[in-house]
Amino acid sequence: MTGVLRSLRARLALTGTLAIYLPVVLVFAVTSIDEHEVTETAPDGTTRLVSATGIDPTGWAWATVVALLPVTVALAWWWSGRAVRPFARVREAAEAIEAADLSLRVGGAQGTTEAIGLAAAFDAMLDRLERSAQVQRRLIEETSHELRTPLAVLITGAEVLLRHPDPDLALYREGLVRSRNAAERMRDAVGELLVDARGRARAIDRRPADVTALVREVFAESEAFAASRSVRLELRGGAAEAPVDGPSVHRAIANLVHNAVKHAPEGTAVAVAVEREAAAVAVTVTDLGPGVPAAERDRVFERFWRGDLAPGTGLGLPIARQIAEAHGGAVELLASERGCRFRLTLPVPGG
Repeated sequence: MTGVLRSLRARLALTGTLAIYLPVVLVFAVTSIDEHEVTETAPDGTTRLVSATGIDPTGWAWATVVALLPVTVALAWWWSGRAVRPFARVREAAEAIEAADLSLRVGGAQGTTEAIGLAAAFDAMLDRLERSAQVQRRLIEETSHELRTPLAVLITGAEVLLRHPDPDLALYREGLVRSRNAAERMRDAVGELLVDARGRARAIDRRPADVTALVREVFAESEAFAASRSVRLELRGGAAEAPVDGPSVHRAIANLVHNAVKHAPEGTAVAVAVEREAAAVAVTVTDLGPGVPAAERDRVFERFWRGDLAPGTGLGLPIARQIAEAHGGAVELLASERGCRFRLTLPVPGG
């Protein structure tokens, strides 16, 4: 009996049965009370009238009360079943998820407010789990895709050296240079993919931040790289505060600046302009490099796309756009007579 009452449906059914059937029994008892007068004779021979009260139910009353008991139990069991149905759907969904079906949703639950809230919370949890699983799958697929080429270079270079009949120092040096370049590409690809995966899984934590200060931080980090390529970094614009996720926006700006420095000719400058607009903060990064041909402008934000095998992993610009879109903004390639102009827009609510 204790095991049965551990079931929520059994408890609800018992409660419903008592709530329905007890009033029926009470009404039956009240309506069956029979009050009548009887004559009593005292020992001294005197008589008197007294009232007597008793329960005198009819056969039909007994039959009705007995017949209502199974009807009441059945009604309470049906009602309790409807009450716990949303919880059963959540359980069924959880059991299906064990089979790795993360696309399943409880959806459209009916019943009490608590049951509907539980189903909605469960679906929201499934959404987060599915997004996380998709990020993991995509990371695995993209990592294998991006590492396949440099691994092939490493293997081929080693095989060439091992099969050469008379390798000299110059040949070994050439092989080591190729191996180093392939290893550097793998390192950069793994780093960018991990940053991308963390950015997708990370919740946006908006806090007031000075976007211009973030640009200065990026300049401080990129100064050595720019100097090695004889490229100057120039900042235009004053303070521009916006509610953003500081680390994410820092990464987006760094990707745009790094991309511009890679393509800027020696002796030129990469200019970053920060503007406070009516409802947004805009960061424009300009370089004087070769630019992007008109036929390829739509491909610059494709993952792993590198025009004319340009240096890099092909992930910097897609990650910058992803961060901007997570903030409700955008990254776009603007028309330019020379070089490239990328514009990062971050909305400022109520600005």
